[in-house]
Amino acid sequence: MITNTHYFVDSSPSNVNFIPELIDYSVSQITPYVFVTAENTARQFTNISSHGITCVINLAKELPQIAFPSQSGIESLKYPIIDNPTFPALRYFDIVADRIAANVTSNRRTLLYCHHGRSRSITFILAYLIKHHHLPLYIAYSLVKSKRYLASPNAGFWSQLKKYELYQRNQKQIIPQILTYFQDSLAYSGQILNKMSNGFERVLTQLPIVNVFANTIYPRNRNFHVRRYYHIMQRRPSAYSYPYYIRLPRRVYRHRL
Repeated sequence: MITNTHYFVDSSPSNVNFIPELIDYSVSQITPYVFVTAENTARQFTNISSHGITCVINLAKELPQIAFPSQSGIESLKYPIIDNPTFPALRYFDIVADRIAANVTSNRRTLLYCHHGRSRSITFILAYLIKHHHLPLYIAYSLVKSKRYLASPNAGFWSQLKKYELYQRNQKQIIPQILTYFQDSLAYSGQILNKMSNGFERVLTQLPIVNVFANTIYPRNRNFHVRRYYHIMQRRPSAYSYPYYIRLPRRVYRHRL
């Protein structure tokens, strides 16, 4: 919540019509490992180190990157995001969200900041909650709004968050469907292979060329015997081989005159 010590109203000359701009300079803790604040607070090293933050992400193109002392162990990153509804912030959603998730896995706390800690930094926190906490956009925004009252992404970023939410939802639905499809395909192909192998075995057992089954399937009649008949002369010209059922010609003897 906004406290009186961190609540500031940016004023202008009294003769100019203006809308007061609310700025929250406090460090708002969204989750146990994710924080958000404004630029001025992010540059206060003692304030950052007191929260145990080890990674600071700058999400404003116009703001210079903060250089922390090397011995502090605080990592400083910057992504050139412009607070404009037409800016394609969607292309950076996965990069920043995955980096925050990697820090959470390593038990590192991450601080996101932009100029006021209201639009750009809030947008990327919402993208992180949508992807890695699997929260719908309206629930994620309600959570962030309860932690930081001034949270308000611009209209263009909000529409990009809706597309990102739809994309993440479709990804969670498509991947299980693909896995189920491949599992069913593998099971079906296994059944087909089993049927084919069984069919091959049946065919092989019925083939007469298999010596093991030839006599049982096609029994040979013992009363029927056929000898081979050669139409050409063998090694001995005078010897011929005839079937026994063909009557051999009698020898013709020359009678003496």
